[in-house]
Amino acid sequence: MNPFSYGTIVRGEQFYDRKEECARIVKTLSGGNNLALYAPRRFGKTSLVFRAIEELEAQGFICVYFDFMPVFSPESFVRLYTKVLSSKQSNLQKFAKTFASLIKTLRPVLSFDAEGTAEFSVDFVTGTVDETVISQLLDMPEVIAGTDRRVIVFFDEFQEAEKLNNIRFEGLLRSKIQQQVRTNYLFFGSKTHLLKELFNDKKRAFYNAVSQMTIGRLPENDTVAYLQEKFAASAIQLSEETARYIISVTFGIPHYIQLLAAEIWQYAINTYPVVTEKIVDKSAQHLLILKSDYYMELFDRQSKSRKQLLQALTVSGKEIFSSAYIKKHFLPGISTLQRAVKGLITDGTIEKINDEYFISDPFFKLFVTTTCA
Repeated sequence: MNPFSYGTIVRGEQFYDRKEECARIVKTLSGGNNLALYAPRRFGKTSLVFRAIEELEAQGFICVYFDFMPVFSPESFVRLYTKVLSSKQSNLQKFAKTFASLIKTLRPVLSFDAEGTAEFSVDFVTGTVDETVISQLLDMPEVIAGTDRRVIVFFDEFQEAEKLNNIRFEGLLRSKIQQQVRTNYLFFGSKTHLLKELFNDKKRAFYNAVSQMTIGRLPENDTVAYLQEKFAASAIQLSEETARYIISVTFGIPHYIQLLAAEIWQYAINTYPVVTEKIVDKSAQHLLILKSDYYMELFDRQSKSRKQLLQALTVSGKEIFSSAYIKKHFLPGISTLQRAVKGLITDGTIEKINDEYFISDPFFKLFVTTTCA
């Protein structure tokens, strides 16, 4: 069985390092504070959060994970959030009574599937979802906590909460956070620039409302040790130099390290006892071929200024607004370049860490380098 995992939440032995980051999350939340977590796409935020959830649940906390991505209306938020909250309850009849006493305009419904398992849902026929209903629903975690437990709510893709701004959702939630004493929150998502605006814009309800934390690439030495250990378990030799080459090809991004390592393992198992840089390159090229149609479409739909910037970023992502950089890479003027950067960040094609911009997908970068130069 392939020892490398990608595209899903990494758990158990597949999850390595991030000990300091996990400890900080656990300490912050268990200490009664709220936290916003930033990281570019594919950096393992969700896997890190679920590791923190495991540790917090082991300490007795009730942990509620909620993904805002499917939310498209106040009604959908009520339906999905109550479903998640009910899933953390052992006594659904008690939960239904609590819900009914707290939100009188909506009717809780208990049903049973073919195996007799109880399921909780909400009937909207008797009422509408307005600010009052949302406000009451946001009190549920505090009620669930009672007097002897604590609840921690993990809001994934929280930037999507702006879909509910017609009912002042941000303001309502900020008000609840200020009032609640047995409920804490962690906010994170895949659109870092939007999250940062949400928590750092003076005009937004969550301005300076929570602690903030950023995670970067995994430590290279730990990644080298992890790769060597996993390949060695299948009797495949991987030198330190080649392991570092894998990291350089994937730009040190956890998802792509796992993806390329899985492809290399598949290529080498039962055939090549030693991984070489040539094998790494062949595996990377195979992944590139598999997604070449998608990459071509992605590149073709960009404007001329965005294409120019993407080509420049295959060389360097530092000081991209300097006159020297613009001149060297034949880029447009500052205002046009700024629009290109904003657009590519918004759709997730590029990211920024500290003062360096980079193409989010290292294989798309390879595509641009080899095909679009």
